[in-house]
Amino acid sequence: MTNIFAKNPTSMIKYFQLTNMKEQIKFPLNSQVSDRLFFLEFLKAISITAVVSYHAIFLPRSAFIASNGILEVLFAPLRFCVPVFLTISFLLFERQISQSPIQPKLPLLQKRLIRLGIPTLFWFGIAALLKAINGNSFPEIINAILTGEIFTGAYYLLIVFQLIPIFFLTRNWLNRQKNILITIAIQGLVFSFVYATICGLFGNQVLTFLIKMERPLIIYWFVYIALGIYLFKNLSWIENKSISLSKTNKILILCLTAAIMMIEYRILTLVLKNSLRPFDYAAFSCIFSVPVMFICFASVNEKKFPSPVVKSIKLLSKYSLGIFCINGILAQIFLSIGSKFFSQANFNLTQILIIKIIGWIILLTISLLLSIVLKRLGLKRVVN
Repeated sequence: MTNIFAKNPTSMIKYFQLTNMKEQIKFPLNSQVSDRLFFLEFLKAISITAVVSYHAIFLPRSAFIASNGILEVLFAPLRFCVPVFLTISFLLFERQISQSPIQPKLPLLQKRLIRLGIPTLFWFGIAALLKAINGNSFPEIINAILTGEIFTGAYYLLIVFQLIPIFFLTRNWLNRQKNILITIAIQGLVFSFVYATICGLFGNQVLTFLIKMERPLIIYWFVYIALGIYLFKNLSWIENKSISLSKTNKILILCLTAAIMMIEYRILTLVLKNSLRPFDYAAFSCIFSVPVMFICFASVNEKKFPSPVVKSIKLLSKYSLGIFCINGILAQIFLSIGSKFFSQANFNLTQILIIKIIGWIILLTISLLLSIVLKRLGLKRVVN
């Protein structure tokens, strides 16, 4: 081998380059990234808990219509949940690709789509079967699937299906910081267009189209690809910034963000007459909430929590997919039952808050337990 290198120095350079690439595949590109996984687990755990909160009232809207607008504003700060989930998804995807620089990208794309497709087909199938049993027609079921309403929160899976190919097509372009800023600016323009449409500046036809397309419409979500890539590239800076901030400053930042979200959602509820769907996440504060959550919690580690809390965080993170899907299906079942028994009821704000909190705890607990059971039955791929 020495003689070969002596005759051809270029071969020696290529050899060491290939060896270095293999070492990068064997070991993470940045060894600190693995140490930060608990911080991501923590964000996933609080995000899935926040998601469940929006599905926890098993009563017809008519039973609390007077309080609905106030509820939307009070719980607006929890709207970080879906944006954070999407950002983490693409942060981890970028990390996977960065750790495998010589692996062909197309197989990674196929693998990711298959991995997502299995739970999607499973849970969509279960929900479709339940709707068929409940008397829904075939066209109604197909429409519910396409609009992401086959079960509560199903739109999220459709969003990810759309964003994964876009991620592959744009990730090289998004490696430049200026292009990330351009993407954020475009998303801001889109939200401005949506606001203008809601206010009636573009006529009822555009508004009708947006409502018909429902929440899976890609125009609300593409910015989170850019944020995922950017946050992965700057994890060290984010962690250092988080460490440098005092707890008092972090609390102030979180409170300020919560106030901004409440103000924006108050405006939305007034314009939309208390019904946010399908514009739940067409808010500037949703974008802003993502870097805030990362900066405030990037320094979180296991040592800061008692062992039972750490175990709970890891369980919620590990089964976040199962919880997301199961709670959405159970929420519709419980709502169907609640609508039959409380169709003529009327609850004040205090009562509905108590009902929501109790429902939140019950729904989260049952969804987690069912996820664990399904994994033990050999259905790991539909809950993890």
